[in-house]
Amino acid sequence: MRHVVTLVIGLLVGAILAITALRTLNARKDAYPEALMNVMKHELVAANEAATKPACNENAHALDKLTLLTGDILTAMPDEGAPDRVFHQYVSNLHDKAIAASQSDCTQRKQALTEIKHACDDCHRDYR
Repeated sequence: MRHVVTLVIGLLVGAILAITALRTLNARKDAYPEALMNVMKHELVAANEAATKPACNENAHALDKLTLLTGDILTAMPDEGAPDRVFHQYVSNLHDKAIAASQSDCTQRKQALTEIKHACDDCHRDYR
């Protein structure tokens, strides 16, 4: 009986220490890149919802924020060592598409937002 109690206490202490270690390691992880992607996703969804309404210019604010956020991608995900030319091309492509979407008229807005989504998917396919 004494061995069983010792074993259970040892398992509980081990589990608590393992959880503490995992939380410590996750706390060191930079949350900015993930947060930036979440905000960009939210703004893209908001722009898509506004583009389906008759007054599609209501998504101009979301598109402006999306364009500004694309400029922060390189800051959020700094290069480790040599600059990654392909990643920079993906970011540049996304930024150009965001600018084009913000300058598009209502008839082209939905297609421009779809192109932004494809630009995101292209990068995530290679770097996620």
